[in-house]
Amino acid sequence: MKRILLITVIVLAVLAGGIFGFFKILDNASGYEEKQEASQNDAGSVEDAATKQEEIEKQQTEKIGGVQYDIGIDQTSSQEAVLEAMNKMTHQKVKAEDKWGAIPMIPDTINQVYEIVSNSHFELKTDLLEILDKWKNRDFSQVDADHNYIWNQQGGTVGRAYGIMSQSEEKTFVLNNFGQEYLAAMGIPE
Repeated sequence: MKRILLITVIVLAVLAGGIFGFFKILDNASGYEEKQEASQNDAGSVEDAATKQEEIEKQQTEKIGGVQYDIGIDQTSSQEAVLEAMNKMTHQKVKAEDKWGAIPMIPDTINQVYEIVSNSHFELKTDLLEILDKWKNRDFSQVDADHNYIWNQQGGTVGRAYGIMSQSEEKTFVLNNFGQEYLAAMGIPE
């Protein structure tokens, strides 16, 4: 009788071990499939991110409305008109959700605006000259902050800058909006 009981216990133990092993194998297979799907989704996410980045770059560099080749202001212009011109000048350099209007940011236009502000009695004269001094010295490292300062002074609600375009993006923007002849004037290699 002890022998039958011992054999029964061994058979039950083997069966329990077999059932446990069977479910463990199924669980591992399921985990493997989930990892494969996640890996494929990650690859898709990388592709989606690259596609999204290309779309953002295209949006930032495409032809926009309101392009003008002269600054459209003079010594009699208001502070608001000067702010508008400076805002449009930044559009070739900044990333923003929405941009309307562009004026080439070349030494000539920067100098023209600088002269107008220098000879003005604008409330923001000191701040604007500080920004224009940086631009005259080809320091555009804070042009997104400059844009947002100007944009805030204009009461902006749409089009806040969230970064600075790369040289390649700026080159594409210039080609799309001003043409080849402006690249050299802006110091952008062709």
